[in-house]
Amino acid sequence: LDNDQLAKIVHINDDGDREGLKPAVVRMTYPVSGGGDALRNRLDEICEEVSAAVDDGAHVLVLSDRTADAEHAPIPSLLATGAVHHHLVREKKRTHVGLVVEAGDVREVHHVALLIGYGAAAVNPYVAMATVEDMVRSGVIRDVDARTATANLIKALGKGVRKTMSKMGVSTVASYTGAQIFEAIGLGEEVVQRCFTGTTSR
Repeated sequence: LDNDQLAKIVHINDDGDREGLKPAVVRMTYPVSGGGDALRNRLDEICEEVSAAVDDGAHVLVLSDRTADAEHAPIPSLLATGAVHHHLVREKKRTHVGLVVEAGDVREVHHVALLIGYGAAAVNPYVAMATVEDMVRSGVIRDVDARTATANLIKALGKGVRKTMSKMGVSTVASYTGAQIFEAIGLGEEVVQRCFTGTTSR
């Protein structure tokens, strides 16, 4: 999704006339000073916030790290997405909501493929898009305007995900979303069990 499309989703029920598409935005950041314990605690809080949002009638959850600053570090988007996805599965609420991820750490096709493979329905790579726009302004990319360059980036990411799916033998995005057709390498058992439950990790 580009920024305009994401904004439409976030504000779709501002007038209260589209309860069936009610969104909720959840921060994917944690206090830097707290280190790993703060990250773990924030994941617990995010899961609680997500459950409360679903109980309150939210149909779209936007996981966002846009509020990151010097005091608040972004949680890796895949970690947060996997944690939320599996939390909702355990609570039998996963089919009630769609997950949208607004993340600055998404830069390439594999990042998008992983996020969708672990439950995201849509991804907004806002830093990658801002980078492309800056490259147009500085003259690194020529012969296109910033809007076209952003559209080209999104198109390329989409094509790349479809190519990844086809290599895995998956023909539809619906079949691929949340399918977890990956193997984890170098992750501790605690992380895999909590955020990537069921993923093979030798």
